[in-house]
Amino acid sequence: MAGRTTVRAYLNLALLVAGLELLAIGIWFVLEGIRVDQSSNMMVVYVVAAGVAASAIWLVGYRPASDAADPRQQQCDNTELRDAKERLERMDPTRLAEHVADLCERDGLADVETVRVVEDAYAVDIHAKRGDGSRAIVRCRSTEGPGPVAGGVVEDFAAALSAGTDDAPAFLLASTAGCFSAKAAALAKSAGIVLLDRRALAHWECDKEIPASLGGLAA
Repeated sequence: MAGRTTVRAYLNLALLVAGLELLAIGIWFVLEGIRVDQSSNMMVVYVVAAGVAASAIWLVGYRPASDAADPRQQQCDNTELRDAKERLERMDPTRLAEHVADLCERDGLADVETVRVVEDAYAVDIHAKRGDGSRAIVRCRSTEGPGPVAGGVVEDFAAALSAGTDDAPAFLLASTAGCFSAKAAALAKSAGIVLLDRRALAHWECDKEIPASLGGLAA
């Protein structure tokens, strides 16, 4: 489709140039016919002017838009995101942690390892290092049912985090859920925890929309 569009655009240019140059030549002959005084090279001037005018008109109205979004590509992107969200929804804690660990390694974090959370059967932690050597801790928690992640899940994660660290760790809570409750969001904000729901994880995977707390300091 893109190739045919480009050929059509350049064909429009050729037709436009030819049409305007024929018009310019016609004007020259008309002026000659009514005995308007013209220099011998005025026809060349008319033809060149017609070519310039045709090119300008083509650039404004007919040139193929190379940067325009391809609707089919956009549809593919949407399909990829939908498939990613469906995969995430089916993941158990171990599979979710493996998936997020792969994303961390892909995007430059070092020393990525998974740690089982003893007190929560639905959670696995990921420990990693950012580019500046500081820690990143991501708790991966799967959910059952369509409901949001409750505030208690954030409370448990916040309580488990070691206090008084000097290396400014990044704390993230990644979930297969579609959203977090208002209480969970408020608790996360006060504790400095970044929340990643299923949609955010899908964008991280497909569009490489790295969480800000990780992306700026990845190796």
